[in-house]
Amino acid sequence: MRKSHIHQFTIISLLAVPAVLGISGCDLEQGEPVARGPDGELEDQGPTGTEQRPLAGPEEPADEPVIYGGKPVASCGWPTTVSLGGSCTGTLIHPELVVYAAHCGSNYKSIRFGDDQSGNNDGFSVATKYCRTYPGYSGNKKGVDFAYCRLSKPVENFPIVPPLMGCETSVLKPGAEVAVVGFGQADAGPDGLKREVYTKLNSIKNNEAFVGGNGKDSCYGDSGGPVFIQLDDGSWRAFGITSYGGDCGTGGYYSMMHLGMSWFESDSGIDLTPCHDAKGNWDPGPSCGDFPLDPADGGGKWPSCASGPLSGASSTCGAPNGDPNPNPDPNPDPDPEPEPNDDPDSCEGSCGEQAPGGCWCDDACTKYGDCCDDVVSQCKPDDEPNQDQDSCAGSCGKQAPGGCWCDAACVKYGDCCDDVKAECG
Repeated sequence: MRKSHIHQFTIISLLAVPAVLGISGCDLEQGEPVARGPDGELEDQGPTGTEQRPLAGPEEPADEPVIYGGKPVASCGWPTTVSLGGSCTGTLIHPELVVYAAHCGSNYKSIRFGDDQSGNNDGFSVATKYCRTYPGYSGNKKGVDFAYCRLSKPVENFPIVPPLMGCETSVLKPGAEVAVVGFGQADAGPDGLKREVYTKLNSIKNNEAFVGGNGKDSCYGDSGGPVFIQLDDGSWRAFGITSYGGDCGTGGYYSMMHLGMSWFESDSGIDLTPCHDAKGNWDPGPSCGDFPLDPADGGGKWPSCASGPLSGASSTCGAPNGDPNPNPDPNPDPDPEPEPNDDPDSCEGSCGEQAPGGCWCDDACTKYGDCCDDVVSQCKPDDEPNQDQDSCAGSCGKQAPGGCWCDAACVKYGDCCDDVKAECG
């Protein structure tokens, strides 16, 4: 949602705009938005100001106010765009962390994944450990509308679009095409659906990106949500955090993730940048690659959406994270013959059948790493046959074989654990 008054805050030195941007801001045709004081009175910002549209936080009604000039996403499209309590939008940038806007507040007990924020038709929810807002967000400076939620368990159902970092920020030039995604209010159709709109980056000024206009924009309920941009290698990056704006359709202002990365990482204790360090230096790790090439296309169904095509090892700002042994022995010794496995609980050689010790091709097989590939279709739980992959039997607080979590699908079969709320959010 667009908030009710401009919050400004002091930016610390580690969040200075990298020189690599080299982008000069341009004045807006409609002028800078007018700030409101704590009592709601207009503050004087000169004759060019216009009243900004509110970007309300969690205290606003969920149906109060989605993307202007866009359309609903394809099923499983932009799966890392999430709903926060029906009032704001966020972005999963790591299996355990969602980034959003500080003005949305920090009172979120769970995060909703899916195409519909109501949760009636698809998706799943994950409980949060805690949510925090950037301490420098005090209402005096722009561009640091930063907040995050740490999840109670990692979400690894689909590949993640990483944050834009380092030399990659050179793509943030006026005229660059970007995608804005959120659950907010639309100019047509019901709200509460995840929507997308493709528009332009207009300028960067005061550590903020000004995006959209001419009827293509974010709106109420999109606050905290992402702006995505595509790199030359075809992979996508998340860079914007929806902050505030004027009337819906006239363009909006977005804090930029890379400027808050030092705080996001130091405060959460998580390395959120697979190819860079928090300052933007190229530092590729083992997960620097396999990024989505078509995250908007979706495919499959929730909770385990199809990934679509992925990039190879990333080399956007330097050499890719290569083979740790770049000069292998041209004549390696053959692999030794495997040792016989006499453990009766091992499922070796018993795909779809019972192991010598009595176990089926299930958890015991997983323990020994020798279960057949078609475990779900061929194998049974210990107690009784149950071929339905959506059943959560034996998976309290975990994921069922078919991908569902211990939630509505478990209740359907009557086999969910008693502590479903404590375990599953």
